[in-house]
Amino acid sequence: MKVDVLIVGAGFAGASTAFHLSRSFAGSILVIDQESVPGFHASGRNAAMVRQHEEREDIRRAAAASRRAYDRYQPELGFRQVGSLLLASADRLEAMREPARIESYLLSPREARRRVPLLDCHEFGAALWTPADGIMDISALLQLYLTGSRERGVSFLFDCRLRGCRGTGPFRLDTTQGEIMAHRLVNAAGAWAPRVSRLAGASSVPMLPLKRHLFVLGRVPRVGADWPIVWNLVDNFYFRPESDGLLISVCDEGVTESLEPTVDADMTEELAQLCWSKLPQLRDAVQERVWSCFRTKATDTSFVIGWDPTLENFFWVAALGGHGMGVSWEVGRRAAGKFLNRAHSDSFDPDRFL
Repeated sequence: MKVDVLIVGAGFAGASTAFHLSRSFAGSILVIDQESVPGFHASGRNAAMVRQHEEREDIRRAAAASRRAYDRYQPELGFRQVGSLLLASADRLEAMREPARIESYLLSPREARRRVPLLDCHEFGAALWTPADGIMDISALLQLYLTGSRERGVSFLFDCRLRGCRGTGPFRLDTTQGEIMAHRLVNAAGAWAPRVSRLAGASSVPMLPLKRHLFVLGRVPRVGADWPIVWNLVDNFYFRPESDGLLISVCDEGVTESLEPTVDADMTEELAQLCWSKLPQLRDAVQERVWSCFRTKATDTSFVIGWDPTLENFFWVAALGGHGMGVSWEVGRRAAGKFLNRAHSDSFDPDRFL
């Protein structure tokens, strides 16, 4: 099989890149994924939160641009605008604000507790209220990218694991479904991105997959279905309503050699400690579900999007650090633009690590 562009990974990074690239690129595009379904790992296991305020300006602006784009595809996306509350000191929150781009308001602890009574016994300095944030139907968003790509001729091949790579364009790729020749290779493999780069002989971009656990709790008193997302930046936890319970994470980032989405037994104890010390109203809650996924981060915590500085025809869309779903529109749009123009133009370029 011969293609002009091969994209490795059919999660949000790869699917959005294919979606945007296929709008302007006349050649053949193939997306492969090692799993039998798209979005099996981080893209399908995240907390489904679209949150715009981030402490890094480049990520914050990508998130805001994506949020505006999602409005154009309602109601197909099933996005629920419930808003978000970020908890931290007033100074820290004020430093994150961009009122010209993102509508937001600083609230006192009393005002925040009025919106979310679960915070009644929790101490924090201030809250940043962003009304346009909310919860995404992640399956609907991924299908938007996949369907749009297919309509423009992009092909997808699942159960296709990359085993080896020779050449620099065309690349000769050994996969579990035979050899594929590709003139250009896009690495959108999520937690497997470092492995893909090693197989291809690309630059060693410093990034690490970090395991995170998410829990769903039942028997939570007075949960409101319309509660906003709550994220405490100081104590490192977030929660939001989930059915009749609460989805919650202690924002763990465990280093692991295994890329299997297994559950670490000691994480339940960390959650219990959080409930007893910070959210006492959850002391009688019952753990109903728990799962893990990976957040792959570069050492400077920004994205890696652009042409490899040492291997010609190798392109990165990686290290989205858990932001992938929420920023996926802008990530794919920017990746397609840089791919077509061979541009090196922003803080996401991989050559910043040279």
